[in-house]
Amino acid sequence: MLIARIYEVFPLLCPLCGGQMRLIAFVTEGRQIRRILDHIGVDSEPPHIAPARGPPLWDDCGDAQMDDELQIEPDWDLAAQPAPDFEVDQRINW
Repeated sequence: MLIARIYEVFPLLCPLCGGQMRLIAFVTEGRQIRRILDHIGVDSEPPHIAPARGPPLWDDCGDAQMDDELQIEPDWDLAAQPAPDFEVDQRINW
């Protein structure tokens, strides 16, 4: 049910006929999972994770000179995102 709520699809419905599927096994052993993924042609190695970076406004604030008495506040309106072009409805009717 959590997958259905997040992705708005029912994972146990057959995409071809719409029939109910059932779980027959959970594969938890890493070696077996890699063998299955290699067999079906999916990359079994995880993607390289890029290092974290700060928000874009931090780059602009680094050049500002700070006095003891005067501290420059960044323009937070530049970080605001525009409203979406569509109406957001978070209710899900199953």
